[in-house]
Order: sequence, then structure tokens, then C-alpha cells
Amino acid sequence: MRIIVTGGASGVGAALVERLAGHEVWILDVQSPNGLADAHRFIPLDLSDAQAIDRVVADLPDVLDGLANVAGIAQAPQPQTVVAVNFLGLRHLTERLTPRLVPGGGVVNVSSVAGRDWQLRYERLLPLLETQSFAEGMNWCQEHPEGLSRDPYTFSKRLVTAYTLRAAQEAAAKGYRINCVSPGPIDTPLYPEFEAIMGKAQSDWARAQVGTAKPSDIAEVVALLLTGDCGWLNGVDIPVDGGYTAGLQSGWIDFAASPVMMARRG
Repeated sequence: MRIIVTGGASGVGAALVERLAGHEVWILDVQSPNGLADAHRFIPLDLSDAQAIDRVVADLPDVLDGLANVAGIAQAPQPQTVVAVNFLGLRHLTERLTPRLVPGGGVVNVSSVAGRDWQLRYERLLPLLETQSFAEGMNWCQEHPEGLSRDPYTFSKRLVTAYTLRAAQEAAAKGYRINCVSPGPIDTPLYPEFEAIMGKAQSDWARAQVGTAKPSDIAEVVALLLTGDCGWLNGVDIPVDGGYTAGLQSGWIDFAASPVMMARRG
């Protein structure tokens, strides 16, 4: 199989590339991966730059079996950059590449449990979801800074999850699949940035509920969606979080007792 992996140089992306040994993997990342296997192709790519995405797309194979959108950032000097990388760039690349997918091919977007409540915020997400281009989306972000400044990461991941489920309609009509996975805390070098967003007390509380994933724990689910026998799975968000989402939904994890909620009440 011929598969594109964004963010394949480190973390979950690198773990996914390892799991895809034996397939033809094209890695798109801002940094070069260490120990790059001869069978893997690497092209530098900054997902916050639509023109760079278009240039890279021109160099990619004309026929693809899968696309894994793993790349993402937690923070940036400008909040719109987080949205550009995590959502607008992801969408732009995906829409350029889905016409190249073989029948039954798959797209997997890595979202986050941070985006699990997207339905409660859907009206706020909809104007950006309905922009028709990367440039239009960036213009919206610049015109609505109040919607991004507090927590652009969570906002961007809500967008990714909502976009995936909306895009499943076109995928069904055109014969490919699009799904997403939503990890909880992952033990990667990027985690301190997430901890800074949440606050250490909230981070420690969240990690204490079900533990912390390894990058390979997330990669194995992404690999299954790309290469496994699950051809009727489309438009699904899979929480890969050790049961954290299940605990919140069924009540055996009491989010009201978390430090952030206790502070709001206090």
C-alpha cells in the first residue's frame, strides 16, 4: 500500500511509520525523521502554508491507498497558526489528495479528547467549517481573534472532529473512508506544551484517571483504520484514551471533581 503520513518524524507519526513497515510510506513533516528507512520518502512540509502544501502535493504519487493526518501543534506565537496547522492545513491537504485514493482507501485524522464536546460548540465552529479555502479560513481567524485566543488547540481539535464527521458524506459518495482517532494524554516530548495549556494540577488529575498512552498505542489504531479489514467504518471518531471518555460519559470519572472545575466553583 502507498500511504502518506504527516508528522511522521516523531511521536505518534513516527510510531505509525514503524507499524507500516512493508508499505510505501511518504512522510511529510517540518523536521527530518531520524533513521529513515530506504523505502520511505520524506518531503519537508509546513502545514501552515497553503502554497507549500500545493507544491508538495504536486510531488506526491498519483494513486494512494491512505492518508494519515497526524501532524499537529499545541502552541504558537499566533493562535491562528495553531488552527492553520491542526485544521486548515489538514483540510487543504486532505481535499487535494482524496481524489487520488483508490476505491476503499482511507483517511485518518488524529484529533484529541480535547475536541470531544464539539457538538456543544457546533454553532461556533460552523462558520469556519464552512469556509471554502485555506485563505478564507485564515481570513476568518484573523477577523475573529476572540474565538481563538483563549485555547486555540481545543478549538482546532473540535474542528478536526467535526470536519471528519461532515466529510464522511462525500467519502461515502466517492468510495473512500474518513475517520478520526481522539487520544488522551500521550507520553511524547510535546506533552509539556499540553500541560502548560491545562495547568499541571489538571494534567496530573487527567493522567491519574486511566494513565498515559505511548505513541504506539495510538499508532496501532491508526494503522488498523488504514490497512485493516474495516472497510465499512466511515465517519467515526474513536477515543483512544484508555477509557477516559467512557468514564466521563458513564459517570465513573467525575469531571466536576477535577482541579479546573473545583477552581471555578471556589
